[in-house]
Amino acid sequence: MNGRMMAFVVGIGGGSGSGKSVIADRLRQLLSPLSVEIINQDRYFRHRDALPRHRSPDSERVWPDYNHPYSFDVHGLRSALQRERGQRADVVIVEGILALHDGELRSLMDLTLFVETDADERIVRRIRRNVAAGHNLDDICDYYLDSVRHRHREFCQPTRRHADLVVPGGEHDRARADELLNEVCERVRAGVTDGRAANGGGSDAGTLAGKGE
Repeated sequence: MNGRMMAFVVGIGGGSGSGKSVIADRLRQLLSPLSVEIINQDRYFRHRDALPRHRSPDSERVWPDYNHPYSFDVHGLRSALQRERGQRADVVIVEGILALHDGELRSLMDLTLFVETDADERIVRRIRRNVAAGHNLDDICDYYLDSVRHRHREFCQPTRRHADLVVPGGEHDRARADELLNEVCERVRAGVTDGRAANGGGSDAGTLAGKGE
């Protein structure tokens, strides 16, 4: 990359409606004047016809599966992250329900977060968001009950163990979330400073944050 310092990469995982994009935007604001690029995993959904299918264990209905690891073009996401790491941004944030699922993608991250929010709050947010987007209420509820909640337990929730920090995403947890995000910003700034001092040597996630909660 012609001596260009590699950007510090933050990965943010968590369930649908947990508040990942809000946390990512909040970090971008808090990290100013550092330049921050956000990559949303949703941009890498496969075409609907290429999505895996999920048969509900409850109703036996079959749905296109938007919550499976194979629902995403992981290779394309990895390639995009590798490109962005060497571009002009100081920090790159990758956020998505399965942002922490793929080991090769995680290996490109310097710090990983999991946004944890109560299931009731997540489904209410999901309903409000999808209704506002014009989707049918019954379809939203059926899909959540038939597919989303099962895939969350199967694929998303287990990625919590890969997080350096677990950040609460509930409306009543903002004070605690802000404390943790300030800690995240300190680690990111330290990593960027170390990377600049090393002229592209990067930062060691193991040094910056142990795999604790």
